Amino acid sequence: MAPIREHATGLPPGKLLLRDGRAESALLDFFSDAGFVVRGQKILLRRAKDILAFCTLGVQELGKLCQVYASTSFERIKPRRFTARASFHMRDGRLVFTLLEESGQAPEIFPLLTAIRDRQHYVRLKTGEFLDIRDMAALAPIAQELLDAAAMDDPHQGEDAREIHFTAYRSAYMVSMLRLAGIPAEADEKVEQAMGALTDAVSQAEQYVPSRLLKKLVPYQRRGAGWLLSLYEAHMGGILADEMGLGKTVQVIAALSAAKKKNGRQKSIIVTPTSLVYHWLAEFKRFDESLIVRLVGGQREERRQTIESIKADDQVDVILTSYPLLRRDIDLFRDLPLRFAILDEAQFVKNAQSLGATAAKELSAQVRVALTGTPMENHTGELWSIFDFALPGYLGTQATFLRRYGGGERMQELQERIRPFLMRRLKKEVLSDLPHKNEQSLYAAMTPEQAAVYNQLLGTLRAHVDEALKQGALPKARMQVLSVLLKLRQVCCHPKLFLPDYEGTSGKLELLVQTVHSALAEKKRMLVFSQFVGMLQIIRKRLNREGVRTLYLDGETKPGLRQELCDRFNGGEGQVFLISLKAGGTGLNLTGANLVIHYDPWWNPATEDQATDRAHRIGQTRDVDVLRLIAKDTIEEKVTDLSKRKRAIFDQVVLAGETALSSLTEEDIRALFF
Repeated sequence: MAPIREHATGLPPGKLLLRDGRAESALLDFFSDAGFVVRGQKILLRRAKDILAFCTLGVQELGKLCQVYASTSFERIKPRRFTARASFHMRDGRLVFTLLEESGQAPEIFPLLTAIRDRQHYVRLKTGEFLDIRDMAALAPIAQELLDAAAMDDPHQGEDAREIHFTAYRSAYMVSMLRLAGIPAEADEKVEQAMGALTDAVSQAEQYVPSRLLKKLVPYQRRGAGWLLSLYEAHMGGILADEMGLGKTVQVIAALSAAKKKNGRQKSIIVTPTSLVYHWLAEFKRFDESLIVRLVGGQREERRQTIESIKADDQVDVILTSYPLLRRDIDLFRDLPLRFAILDEAQFVKNAQSLGATAAKELSAQVRVALTGTPMENHTGELWSIFDFALPGYLGTQATFLRRYGGGERMQELQERIRPFLMRRLKKEVLSDLPHKNEQSLYAAMTPEQAAVYNQLLGTLRAHVDEALKQGALPKARMQVLSVLLKLRQVCCHPKLFLPDYEGTSGKLELLVQTVHSALAEKKRMLVFSQFVGMLQIIRKRLNREGVRTLYLDGETKPGLRQELCDRFNGGEGQVFLISLKAGGTGLNLTGANLVIHYDPWWNPATEDQATDRAHRIGQTRDVDVLRLIAKDTIEEKVTDLSKRKRAIFDQVVLAGETALSSLTEEDIRALFF
């Protein structure tokens, strides 16, 4: 052996330090294999992966070749076993998340979550410290969700942050999601209250919904209204996805009334398909006339003036508009602070990239609520889009959501995640007296060209009736009534029935098409009754063009074919059965349908009920919905608003023809046409 240094410091006089060349070579080979490189008088290890390997396993192997002495600073970079529990607390209205060790808050939460997500065993912090995170493996499936939520809710936090600040609504699922994954998670009292806020729905409704309206609500509707109010209290959004016919509209009206009673006036907006705007107006009138409702319609300048007047009027409670108009007017609505922003038939925004969806998401509201009986028709991406309106960011980015849930996996996890913010009840669950008949009127606004025909006809006919009354010729006026009613009702259905060359459409026809599509999305099969064969033919042509499978029956149908058609429908053929009221109102068993639509109101309730009972009868195992389509601001609406005495008069007019007109007084006639 050769001496390494003749005058080695600290050696006794006369002693030499001898080099062991073979051992030195083995050590140099070891360091080279470990990734060390020579830099001047030093050998260096730079890559974190190599450092970690050396500190965990390499030092042990090195000890087999030589005696190892470690400095304090080197001991500090040896991996420390990391075990922590999740902790949530509320601060300034935000949900604060941390990881707590026995010694306190864990450092650098973002690198920790990233390493856990990537299922790494170790992580190096900026301080140089290494943590052994194998005990945190259960958090791996949830770590990405936490990081995605942080990117949206707390994007400016630095890498060395010790906590993450989320929006408060995430408390409803985040704590339970961690606990379900087996991660110890503690929550302070305010977080626990927020988690339970949506479960105390009934007491919310009973305390704040006006008593007169509360009496009209059945128990499940009280729960729904209270749930909506709880969303408002927690500044969260949600989806009311009750099955068609369970009264989503009245639940919304009750929640709006309750919020006003509790916290005073503040404007809310309801966006609906064009065909349902007047239906909402009628429902507000029916359930709570104390709410001041303003409708936005007309040409652009007229709408601009309406919206500006609404902004300046502190007495307005509810703004009604349609999806097409919202797209055009979002620049006027964008800066309007709202209590509720409510989308009816929210499947209209299931395409996240559509102009309607984009406009709806620009509304500035404390609470966003989506109403739909079909929150997901084709794929989970539709559900994401509706949630992106109701709770922006709640389900992460669309790409991340589709990667996680788009293939149909993890459905139980998805259900658990959306459960606090999606309420869906089925009739079989909430209505004990099955089969049940649910009746409702839908109001359609006439199209501009249809209204022009109607108003011109009404003006002309009104003049004739008025002249007859002024001349004291009441019998003549009575004769005019039958002719007037027939023509006006035809225009209400479709002007083409009165004017064969008419090229426009009909507001009621468009409402019918929308209703049919919504019903088909809920797997309903339906009967459509009309007194006008010509109208049924128009409907059949339009529905066939829309891809809807129809069966048809009118007075020309042979008796033998009538029963064959019934058997085919009850056997599952066809989606819509179009039936002439006179020909098919009696004598048919059509329990294969669970939705009955009366396209034009029949003034005799008994006759209408007979037609309805083609589906709602012995052998029916499902609830039956009955819808009556009524043209807004027309003779149809006036008749349906009359008292029972007035309605009985019009039963006679329409059913009995001229022979019963003698019961019409001058007051009756003026109430109809003037």
